[in-house]
Amino acid sequence: MIEVRHRRGLHLPELDLWLDPWDAKPWAFVSHAHADHFARHESALCSTVTASLIRSRYSLAEARLDPVPFSAAIERNGHRLRLLPAGHIAGSAMLHVTRISDGATLLYTGDFKVRKSRTAEPVVFQQADLLILETTFGLPHYSFPPPLEIESAVLRFVHDAFADGEVPVLLGYSLGKAQEALALLHEHGIPALLHPSVAEMTRACREAGVRGLPEPLILGEAPDASSSTIYHPPSKIPAGHAVIAPPNAVRSKLLRAIPKRRVAMLSGWALTPGASYRYRVDEAIPLSDHADHPGLLECVQRVRPKKILTVHGSTREFAAELRQRGHDAWSAMGNDQLDLQLSPPPARNALAGSGTQTSASARHVRPICPLADFTSLCRLTGETSSRLEKIRHLAAYLRGLASDDDLALAANWLTGRALPRAADRRASQAGSATLRRALLKLPGVREERYREISQSQNDAARTARLLLQELVLKPVPLDLAGLATFFTDLATAPGSLARIDLLAERLRTLHPAEGETLVKLLTGDLRIGLKEGLVEEAIAEAFAADPAAVRHAHMLTGDLGDTARLARRQALHEAALRPLVPVKVMLASPMPDADALVPAHASSNSQLSTPDSRLLLWLEPKYDGIRAQLHKSGDRAALFSRDLRPLDVEFPELLTAALQIPGDFILDGEIIAHAEGRRLTFHDLQTRLGRVTTSQGDLFPSSTASGTAPVRFIAFDLLFHNGEDLLALPLEQRRARMETQDFKTEDSRENPDSSSISSTIHHPSSEALAKEDLPSTICLISVLRTAGSAAVQAAFKQARADGHEGLIAKDPTSPYSPGRRGKAWLKLKTSSTLDCIVVAAEQGHGKRAEVLSDYTFAVRDENSGQLRIIGKAYSGLTDAEIEELTVHFQRHTLSKERRKHHVEPNLVLEIAFDSIQPSKRYDSGLAMRFPRIHAIRRDKSAADIDTLQYARSLVDG
Repeated sequence: MIEVRHRRGLHLPELDLWLDPWDAKPWAFVSHAHADHFARHESALCSTVTASLIRSRYSLAEARLDPVPFSAAIERNGHRLRLLPAGHIAGSAMLHVTRISDGATLLYTGDFKVRKSRTAEPVVFQQADLLILETTFGLPHYSFPPPLEIESAVLRFVHDAFADGEVPVLLGYSLGKAQEALALLHEHGIPALLHPSVAEMTRACREAGVRGLPEPLILGEAPDASSSTIYHPPSKIPAGHAVIAPPNAVRSKLLRAIPKRRVAMLSGWALTPGASYRYRVDEAIPLSDHADHPGLLECVQRVRPKKILTVHGSTREFAAELRQRGHDAWSAMGNDQLDLQLSPPPARNALAGSGTQTSASARHVRPICPLADFTSLCRLTGETSSRLEKIRHLAAYLRGLASDDDLALAANWLTGRALPRAADRRASQAGSATLRRALLKLPGVREERYREISQSQNDAARTARLLLQELVLKPVPLDLAGLATFFTDLATAPGSLARIDLLAERLRTLHPAEGETLVKLLTGDLRIGLKEGLVEEAIAEAFAADPAAVRHAHMLTGDLGDTARLARRQALHEAALRPLVPVKVMLASPMPDADALVPAHASSNSQLSTPDSRLLLWLEPKYDGIRAQLHKSGDRAALFSRDLRPLDVEFPELLTAALQIPGDFILDGEIIAHAEGRRLTFHDLQTRLGRVTTSQGDLFPSSTASGTAPVRFIAFDLLFHNGEDLLALPLEQRRARMETQDFKTEDSRENPDSSSISSTIHHPSSEALAKEDLPSTICLISVLRTAGSAAVQAAFKQARADGHEGLIAKDPTSPYSPGRRGKAWLKLKTSSTLDCIVVAAEQGHGKRAEVLSDYTFAVRDENSGQLRIIGKAYSGLTDAEIEELTVHFQRHTLSKERRKHHVEPNLVLEIAFDSIQPSKRYDSGLAMRFPRIHAIRRDKSAADIDTLQYARSLVDG
């Protein structure tokens, strides 16, 4: 352990380095530029921003400053020193020390803050053996409200003063809180006049590179007429302007000269009873640049020290609390022998009267555990708008995970997926109805209160957290492996009652913050602005890997957790396509007509042509079925949907057929339905999706029933065969492999003279496929090779006459590109349809008055990611389907307005329409003409819906 002494300041004798000492020293670390942490040292180690502020504020000679950029390592006296952002004010830093000889580590926090701010760099923690922790707000009742509530209180105070004809005055330290308040007001378009000392520090911050601060407007008289700075005398403050001043100016002549003023103190001490009276202000608002009690505990969780020394504030009390929690913690002042058990004053709502509540209570002691670390990461990432900063936060967290198992779990969870994809794994089976019943099962939760919070939040996870905050809980620590086990138990529970009991019991043992994280994972969305691509980049940064190599490995493994393991071992080259692990499907771009398709196809492929130099087109029928991948490895087979969900339960007969084919393979294709010798549509096929039984009456007999099975798998691509990855091969070579003798049944393998095409795999001629009765369970799709728009149009008409949706044109030289929608594959459909997601459902009229039959649906704006409403429809479904969807939407209702249910966007409808026109009726700016429901697309998820940009391309005229 690195030695620390306390002598009018903290001293590291091995380095002869002082930490924020009170007196001038030969060499000292200065954590930030506040006066109580600065003295005129011979050499001051600090961050580059702090050095700039010290030069401006104290005029310290340049030679006496030793600035170091954040995270840059320097070596002094056998130790490696690194400065980390502390989040307190601009430039504030923690000091991390490593003794090179044995690796012993120390972290000195200085003043720090866990919550993100507008003007300070977000805090970064690093594991250390010894933690020296600042504990200004070390008592449990110092638990600040959520940042948004505090900011709302500031803005409410300002606007209330404006409404009453008064000037709002905000008091905050000249460096730190004053700039934070200024940035908040500036963001909301409220100009502020600054006390001269605040203006001076604001200029210094701007010069140091702090963003979000406007050019200062100064409160006071201009020193001379030639000044370019704008001054406003206190007696002539323009309407709609606020004032920001330091606390010591509250009784100054300058502020007293403001005729009608309303004053608020910005301080964490606002939580102390009588704060407004003590500060002699109209209101005290707990805007603080220090960590509150939960923030101190979070620091301990994330640093994981062996020993803790507390400094500043409630050092003895907080150290005693940490010892009760099992830590070796002591006050650096050495007064722990008293160890008095002080009773803190009762928790107080500092925002009383504003309709807000504090975010936590002393009743909820947050356990120090890996799940709390993950939750804190999610909170920090969600508060960060910068894409690069998100990646840095994620990378630091992933890099710091000790075990590969935790790394794999966290990587997958960051995309909102509770369980990794697997051939034999179903979803967690915890929908909104299960969540609701589990919460209502908790002691103390009343249904009226649940309904009130749920309708106000429109968010299942937020509802869970707010309800849990109102209960008396005894949270227990939970690691990532324990949560993963819970998810598995939930997914395999025998019934809904068992799932409800499991979920209720787990929520009862979690802190509200971790309960919210659990529900977010169960609902599949952390809502922190993350996509798989960002997590891929974070993995690359965490382990110094090539981002392209990470993306390629993820594409092959289909699992971010496995990809992260490989990246940590510098073994991304070992990633391989494997049967039973799904990959994203290659997608086709839509074309409006044959005349547009041919030149688009030409831009993709200029190598193949007919003797008369016309481009050779490779055409396949577009089936009205379910896109799927069929996998086989040894004696196991699996079937996956286009969104990588297992379909084994829905279509077991296809697995039985796949097991008859020798070798290992991955086939891409389409599931279609036949009954009584006729091809059916997706409308008929969809009744199989999401069901736990294959018994569907006469239309869909079970796999054990006699007679011809009605479901077919039409294979159109081969991605893997007998240990060989075929993705990079041209399509024509992949097709040739499907047509070889390698695809025989065991019977034909034993008889070399038998036909190379078995009764299990069938690939008829292009003429036959359109009309045959498909006697085989697994068939190869037909291919028509032709040229010219006229030939394409003729083929399209024939495909429509044969009951297909249209045509797919493919570049025969193209590789298989998982997840890509490019010009190598183009689709031509007869009628315009859009895949949309339902966002609201309304009660119908007449005989449909008791069901939800009118649906409002949306497309996705690919620029913002937001859903934009494009229309409403109520025709196209059977009564049975409407009743089924009514149950679904009632279970997934977020809020209700009279007859209208706002629902979770989790069900996709394929909508047919005559045309799309500009319209101000919906926020998409578009509206469909004569929309009707073509199909319920249970095989698609929200990620698969069409975009607003594509819809705009279909606008008439």
